[in-house]
Amino acid sequence: MDIDENLLSRIKSLTNEDPSLGYRALHARLKEDPEHQQLGLKKVQSALQKLRTEDAPDSSQNTADDKSYIFSPEERKVFSASDDGTVREWSHQGELLRTFFSAGGAQCVDVTEDHIIAGDSAGMIRIWSRSSGDLVREIRVARVEHKYVKALTVTDGHFVTGDYCNMVQQWNLHSGQRELVCNGHTAGVVCVSVAGDYIVTGGGNGLVLLFDRRSAGGSGYAQSDERVVEPVANIYRTNGFVCSLEVTGQEVLIPDRDNSKAVSIRLFDGKGQLLPEDKRIMSTYKCGSVSPWQASRSGPFVFVLCTDFTLKKFSAKSHALLSSMNIDPLEPEKAKNPYCLKISGDRCYVGYINHREICAFSLNDGQRQAEGGFVGHQGTVNSFCIDRLGA
Repeated sequence: MDIDENLLSRIKSLTNEDPSLGYRALHARLKEDPEHQQLGLKKVQSALQKLRTEDAPDSSQNTADDKSYIFSPEERKVFSASDDGTVREWSHQGELLRTFFSAGGAQCVDVTEDHIIAGDSAGMIRIWSRSSGDLVREIRVARVEHKYVKALTVTDGHFVTGDYCNMVQQWNLHSGQRELVCNGHTAGVVCVSVAGDYIVTGGGNGLVLLFDRRSAGGSGYAQSDERVVEPVANIYRTNGFVCSLEVTGQEVLIPDRDNSKAVSIRLFDGKGQLLPEDKRIMSTYKCGSVSPWQASRSGPFVFVLCTDFTLKKFSAKSHALLSSMNIDPLEPEKAKNPYCLKISGDRCYVGYINHREICAFSLNDGQRQAEGGFVGHQGTVNSFCIDRLGA
C-alpha cells in the first residue's frame, strides 16, 4: 500500500505530541484535517506500522527504554492478577520478573507500552509505570468500598472498567479523570470490551449490552468532560452470568455457560458501523454437555475453554468441532475448573478457580510448556494479559 509522505509526517507529529495514541484515535484526529477527511482506517494502521518499523532500533542496540521496539512472541511479557493481592510480571518462559501490590485481591489487569493497570476487590484501580515500577495513580472506581472492579480494558489513551456496583465507566489514562458513565446494567459487570466507538459489556445476570461512546452528544468521545450514555442495544442474554466476551473484527464472541455453547454475533460491517438488528448474524459453537467459560478467536479458529478441563478448537467458518485437548493443572485435585484463558501465537495460557497455577500449553500438540514457570501466586489467578504488539 502506497503511503503519502505528508500523511506519515502528520502521524509522526501527532504521536510525538501524544505517544499513547493508537491507530483508531489517530484516525479520528486525522479526519479533523480537511485533506484527510476521506482517509480510511486501514491506511492509518499501515502508516503507523511503517513508522514504528522505521523507528525501531537495530536489535543489537535495544534497551529497556526503547519504546518503539516490537517484541517477538518469545519476548512478550505475561501479566497476572490474583486474589493474593498481587499483580505479577512474567517472562514468556514463566520467570517471575516483578511483583506489584494492589489495594485488595487483584481481579483484572491490562497493559500499555508505558503502564500496568489493575482493578481489585477494594474497588480501586492502580496504575504503575512500566519503566520504573512506581505507583503513579490510584483511582476509586466502585462507588461502594469493597465492591470489586472485575473488568478492565485499555483503548487509545483511555481505559474502561466494569464493577460490582453495576457500573461501566471510561477514564482518561493519563489524568485519571472519569470521562464517561454507561448506565443500564442491573447486576455486577463481569467483562468489558471496546470496538472503535462502541463498548460491549457483560453482566452477572447474563445481559450483554452495547454502548455508543458518541451517543451522549458533543464533538467526540475523547472530551475531558464527563458524560452519561444509555445502551443502544441489548445484544444477547446468556443463561447465567457472562463469563467473558471478546470483540474480534466485526463479531463479538460470548460463552453461554448454562446452555453449553459459545456464540458469535456479527455486530459491525466492514467500515465498523453497527449493523441493524435484522442483519446481525449469530453462529453457534456447541460444546456437548459441558459448560464453556471462555471463548477466544485466533485466525481461522475459535477456542472454547470448558469446565471439563478441555480446550475445544472449532472452525470459525464452518463452526465444526475440530479437536479437544486436555488442559489439566499440575495439581488437578486443588482446582475447581478452568477460569481464564489467553491465546498468544501458538500457545494458550490457562488459570483455574481456587488454584494459583498458570499453565501454558502448545496449541499445536497440546503439550505443556514453560514447565516449572509461572510459580509464585498464593491465591486464585483471576485474570492475565499479554503484551500487545504495536498497540
